[in-house]
Amino acid sequence: MKVTRWPALLVFTALIFGGIISSTSQDLAEEPAGLGRVISSAVGLESDLVSIWYCISGTVGGAGIADHEVILGNKSDKIAEVALTVTPVLAPQKNSSGGDQDRKKAAPEVVQIERIQTSIEVPPRSVETVVVADLPQVAGEFASVMLESNVGDLIVEHRVVGDTGESQSNCQSDASKEWYFASGTTRDQAREIISVFNPFADSAVIDMTFVADGRVRRPDSFSGLVIPPKTLLPVDITGAVTLSDVVSAEVRARTGRVVAERLLIFGDGFTPNGLSIEAGSPSLAPIWVFPGGVDSAFPSSIQIFNPSEVEEVNVDIEIYSDFKDSSFIEPVSIELSPGTTETIVLGGEGALNISRSAYDLTSRIPSGSPHWIVVRVISGPSIVSERFVFSDGSFPQMTASGFGVDVMADSHSFITSEGDELVAISHTSDDRLVQLKLLAFSGGELYESLPFEISAVSRKVINLEQFGIPADSVIELISSEPVLVERYIGSSKGGYWTRVLPAASSLSEPYVPLQ
Repeated sequence: MKVTRWPALLVFTALIFGGIISSTSQDLAEEPAGLGRVISSAVGLESDLVSIWYCISGTVGGAGIADHEVILGNKSDKIAEVALTVTPVLAPQKNSSGGDQDRKKAAPEVVQIERIQTSIEVPPRSVETVVVADLPQVAGEFASVMLESNVGDLIVEHRVVGDTGESQSNCQSDASKEWYFASGTTRDQAREIISVFNPFADSAVIDMTFVADGRVRRPDSFSGLVIPPKTLLPVDITGAVTLSDVVSAEVRARTGRVVAERLLIFGDGFTPNGLSIEAGSPSLAPIWVFPGGVDSAFPSSIQIFNPSEVEEVNVDIEIYSDFKDSSFIEPVSIELSPGTTETIVLGGEGALNISRSAYDLTSRIPSGSPHWIVVRVISGPSIVSERFVFSDGSFPQMTASGFGVDVMADSHSFITSEGDELVAISHTSDDRLVQLKLLAFSGGELYESLPFEISAVSRKVINLEQFGIPADSVIELISSEPVLVERYIGSSKGGYWTRVLPAASSLSEPYVPLQ
């Protein structure tokens, strides 16, 4: 295969690169060495005999709500033979004429439809997109997709497209006994659906707990839910946790392991305001990093969820400016009581638009000052944290929600459709720079960027368009030191920051020196 080096004019910001770190991985059935916790979304080894991915949320009923697409990226030199198992269901809505108590006590109603099995080949160094509704014999309303491939480092993402917007995120490469979500919402004109998939041969039993309006809720209808083998359960929580600005959730399996993902729908076809898919976090962490920062032009926030029922957590929100000579920004310190979620507004006007009980700290960040953010536990148990951006329709930015980054790695991969995304890279080592390079796999070819570097305790935001990235490419970012990475996916209906896939074998806990 040809290797093409991009012209220097396209990467004039690049500096000097020392060497390339090869991408490695491990069996995701076990916790990554050195972490001691589950990471469910990571890339395996090219030498692995098989890779398995779960893409949970999306619709196939033709209603234009969140049409499900699966995107497969093969950066290997061999054909990827991928088996797809589609699990479709009908999820009838509750009769709205019933009383509130009747609706809350009724278990989620789902009609399982026969699974569909098919296959697809992905040529070497290329990208293929599968529209799930277009697969033969697929019916129903919602559908999950399980993928099994002979290529160990296959990259799989999925996208949902609807009248209210579109959203793309990573699929999951492992299941877990617990899943956490920090930034859901059931505010007016919003709908939240948490889909739970059991890929195994034994039934799983789950409990769902919600934190909203300062209190913990355990609806009877969401306790002891049985997920039969190889079935999907979309749970619309909108009617059970009504009109709450911020809804955090925990999905915990009494038996078995599952995969859980959240779908947020904002507005309708006449007043579109956003669409967001995001898998939960299968573990808690003491540090969450947001390399993309928070856009001060929009009502933006960081939301922090403490799921512990007994322990208080003390957290600092640290703001790192891109300018070395800028004045020090004092960290924001907050306390989270057991079973609570706090919202910290760091951009835009009108904190009450996001949460009526938000900490409005917009004055901490100078307007137009580029920055990145660290959420750090000072004392107490680990947490989960997400970024939430809220649009009332008057902004081009659509409402969206997504987790920060809780692991470092020296190899990251993702799929770009247009080749024009932003990538934010935070380098947290305080004693040396990091050297990086981009590889793009597209149309059977391998393209290689000129090298660039990032200095200690700083970040760089790059535009893939500057590097001449081809459309429909698998991107691999390799670095001489572990870094934290997010990407910004834009469209005509807005844009959003989202995590990228790290290499499983190079995972480590984030290290960020105190300011």
